[in-house]
Amino acid sequence: MGRDSIIIRTATPDDETILSDLLAAAYGELARGSYETEALAAALPLMSRANPKLLASGSYYIAEIDGAAAGCGGWTIDKPGSGEIIEGVGHIRHFATHPAHLRKGIARLLLEHCLAEARAAGVNTMMSQSTLPAEKFYAAAGFRRIGLIEVEMGPGVVLPAVEMQRPLA
Repeated sequence: MGRDSIIIRTATPDDETILSDLLAAAYGELARGSYETEALAAALPLMSRANPKLLASGSYYIAEIDGAAAGCGGWTIDKPGSGEIIEGVGHIRHFATHPAHLRKGIARLLLEHCLAEARAAGVNTMMSQSTLPAEKFYAAAGFRRIGLIEVEMGPGVVLPAVEMQRPLA
């Protein structure tokens, strides 16, 4: 399968159920073994829900193969969790690939799309709060590790993550 069979489109609020299903499948499979069992069990229901604000942002995308959602991801200028905005800085948001579609270039194509869109919008530095298992993916795409952070998924639910950065200039 070539990259030309992958269609990227802008997500909308109508995609919430489809994307929540995709996120649940992806994170449930790919995060297993990278986190403590209890912490992951508490976080999965929170991290596998499509974010309505992202779906309405115009900068969150779905990668489709034969009309079915195979991956998703996007970017924003506001920092996840805080809403902080720093001029020239963007943030990768809620990336996932369905386990049935791994190693087909879907996440890479979505990331390239997001980086190009962000660059066109004046972003010169892209940040990522990577899950532990996704760190290698972002490193291969030119992101460098800044350090470990803790991400609050919900009240009392915290997972370790890796803060990463990539220049877009």
